[in-house]
Amino acid sequence: MIRKRRNKCLKESQLVVKRKRLGDILIEAGLIDQKKLQEAIELQKISKERLGKILVQFGYVSEEEIMRTLSHQLHIPFIDLSKQILDKKLIMVIPQNVAENYLLVPISENRRMLTVAMADPLNILAIDELTIRTKMTIDPVIALEKEIKRAIEELYGGSFLSQSDTGAEAGDTEEERGGSAPEEEIEEGPITQLVNLILSEAVRDRASDIHVEPDENQLRIRYRVDGMLRETTPLQSKYVNPVTSRIKIMSKLDIAERRSPQDGRFHFSSNGQSIDVRVSSFPTIYGENVVMRLLDQSSILLTLEDLGFLPEDFKKLLYLISIPYGFILVTGPTGSGKTTTLYATLNSINDPQKNMITLEDPVEYRLGGIRQAQINTKAGLTFAAGLRSILRQDPDIIMVGEIRDAETANIAVQAALTGHLVFSTLHTNDAPSTLVRLSEMGIPPFLIASSVEGVLAQRLVRKLCPECKESYHPDPGVSRELGIDPETDPTLYRPKGCRLCKNSGYKGRVGIFELMIVNLEIKELLLQKASYGTIISHAVRNQGMKTLRQDGIAKVLAGVTSFDELNRVTIRELPDTSGA
Repeated sequence: MIRKRRNKCLKESQLVVKRKRLGDILIEAGLIDQKKLQEAIELQKISKERLGKILVQFGYVSEEEIMRTLSHQLHIPFIDLSKQILDKKLIMVIPQNVAENYLLVPISENRRMLTVAMADPLNILAIDELTIRTKMTIDPVIALEKEIKRAIEELYGGSFLSQSDTGAEAGDTEEERGGSAPEEEIEEGPITQLVNLILSEAVRDRASDIHVEPDENQLRIRYRVDGMLRETTPLQSKYVNPVTSRIKIMSKLDIAERRSPQDGRFHFSSNGQSIDVRVSSFPTIYGENVVMRLLDQSSILLTLEDLGFLPEDFKKLLYLISIPYGFILVTGPTGSGKTTTLYATLNSINDPQKNMITLEDPVEYRLGGIRQAQINTKAGLTFAAGLRSILRQDPDIIMVGEIRDAETANIAVQAALTGHLVFSTLHTNDAPSTLVRLSEMGIPPFLIASSVEGVLAQRLVRKLCPECKESYHPDPGVSRELGIDPETDPTLYRPKGCRLCKNSGYKGRVGIFELMIVNLEIKELLLQKASYGTIISHAVRNQGMKTLRQDGIAKVLAGVTSFDELNRVTIRELPDTSGA
């Protein structure tokens, strides 16, 4: 009933204002006089521009004064569009050409009522067209033209993919795209713009992954930013298949196959950034779950100095990567930054006088001067097979993306023993357990002791936002856990949240590390088949190794990260009871 009364009042106001022209309204409001109005009307006859725009150009009145006057006359709210949070999914409702033609932008939708910001709320043709197109009641509000243009650019323009950017080339046939004729409609229109919007928004938010997750009643979109998933506005469930199919077309996957997992990739550009996207689809009871990993090819690779090593560990690392041969392992779970560390290491030792070759799955970034190979199991190029072939390429330095099986581990060890410097990764919780893991894979202890020169375990913690982090004095129990005297009244920092960090309190990530040099004493322990507890105790007590948590504590005390973030990533350490 309220909506009907408001719409009736709106139409009545529009009819009154149509009879009483804009110029008359502005004269009544005391903003211009008859002479200024007549000058503007004469120019309007020649230029065909809108009267309001001419008055603004003459400097007789500001655009905001016109809008506020119309707002008062029409009883329509005037809003500051720059302070509005736009619902970016509404580009599905109003196409870009309609928004640009009528200078309007959708604001929100609630119970079949669509709120639209308009530069000209008297344009009944625009309101009628929107009503027919959307089958919703149109609730207009007034906004400045320049703000509407800015909002249109934000919602629709600037960073959308072209057909050639997506990997679905204009000349591809349906068979080449992996699809069938009924899906061809997805190549055009709002679905394409929606997927492009999801991608460009993820790039702006510095997301590493996009999760497209169908639920019973909606399609959930989540971005992983700084290691944490962040939910955005969900889509209606009717978009599950169209959105998934569009992504699969871009990735050159089979859109007709919905029961089996598929992997693909595509490339696009956004605001000057070159992005490579790895796509994984997985069937669930509500539809296909799609995860897209974003790799920014145009970003500058981090250097070793950027990774966050403490000074003493940095010196140890520089020593380790300067040795002429041996086996160096970087360990940690998926997403802990192992590949970034390896790339930074290879860049730091890259030398035209050395032959450097990598085996990766996949090749995430291109490194100049280094031969990089992509694993292809279907073609028989596995890590083990590739490593055997690499040894016949006269390499000086080899990087193996991951030690996945005993065969690859054995070949890597043999390569290290025959004068090559070998880098690789392994999934273990800390540095000392890596030596135990190699032994469990069937590598004899004497070969581990002879080949492995160092192990670097790592995790990633979120950095406190420098703009909004706030200081506080921790409880005595927290102080003692951090190894500091509560009587000193220490100062720590915690997240607060601001616009810069999207109210998360964190912005960016930094590594925490556990670097173990496999020196003569540890090699002797390996030959004696010492336990994990004995090895870690010796490394901490006699070698001065900082555990992951100890390294994290140093970064908490330095104000780089928070105590809560440290507890999220690492496990509280128990007192040593090994007796070693």
